[in-house]
Amino acid sequence: MKTAFIVSAMLSLSTAAFGQPYAAVKVAYAAADVPLGSPFNGVIDDNAPALGVDVGFGFGRRWAVEVGAARYGGLDGSGTPCVAGDVCSPVVRPIGGNDTTLYHAALVPRITAGDARFFARVGYYRANIDANIDLPGADDFHEDGLMLGVGVRWYFDDPWSISLEATRFDDNIRQLAVGFGWGLRRLEE
Repeated sequence: MKTAFIVSAMLSLSTAAFGQPYAAVKVAYAAADVPLGSPFNGVIDDNAPALGVDVGFGFGRRWAVEVGAARYGGLDGSGTPCVAGDVCSPVVRPIGGNDTTLYHAALVPRITAGDARFFARVGYYRANIDANIDLPGADDFHEDGLMLGVGVRWYFDDPWSISLEATRFDDNIRQLAVGFGWGLRRLEE
């Protein structure tokens, strides 16, 4: 009897703690304003579509943790590319096709209202930027920092949902996304 009680309690605890997994695929439109140092010596300043995925686990009634990634189409920029230490040309030229992949980890507070779930995101992001310049030392650039976001997810047929969300990654990237997801949710008691 004691063993059955312990097993039952452990299963209930794990369901309460990790019983709300979710995943979403999203299409976004982003505006980027990312300054880059040598050898790019310029800024990526463009708008582009993105495809992304988020995966998370809800715990308790109001909280979740989430990780995600998004791939942005070729963001254009301008700069004066030259090797570090060389004298750079003063002529600024366009540099197109800079592919960017962004990763994030976030804490997600949530509030449920009927079939809708309002949420915020506070976390850390890292952007890997593959600059389209052909110079020695022109490896990928990395930007990282704080991300903040808000959104709403509507469960039109449990466990299926659609979402609308806005996210800001420091001063560098802003995006508006529409997502389609699957996720278990704990209904308010």
